[in-house]
Amino acid sequence: MMFRPELAAQVMAGEKTVTRRACSDNPRSPWYREYCGIRVGQSVAIQPGRGKPAIGRATVTSLDRERLGHLSPEEAAAEGFPTVAAFRETFEALNGTYDPDLVVWRIGLKVDQETPDDR
Repeated sequence: MMFRPELAAQVMAGEKTVTRRACSDNPRSPWYREYCGIRVGQSVAIQPGRGKPAIGRATVTSLDRERLGHLSPEEAAAEGFPTVAAFRETFEALNGTYDPDLVVWRIGLKVDQETPDDR
């Protein structure tokens, strides 16, 4: 999964345990509105930008569709932001708009712990 570099670092530090991705109308998108291209239990690469090498891996712990406007202060913190307003500002900068009625995929993440065999 691609993130801004600072957000990818937060995922790997365990500070960002949730991410939201806008549902797409394109059936070839991993974020298609009818089904998601990832599954609970799947390990995903954490990339700090398109074409950048992965800095680690995380396991998908939950996957739900919800309205963007349902974001609580606790969820903003799980997203790695101090406030709902800070999350909203970043979401708008990344996606061009913030619509509280937008349907998004809410993806829970847990950093995969390295084992001696992984090195």
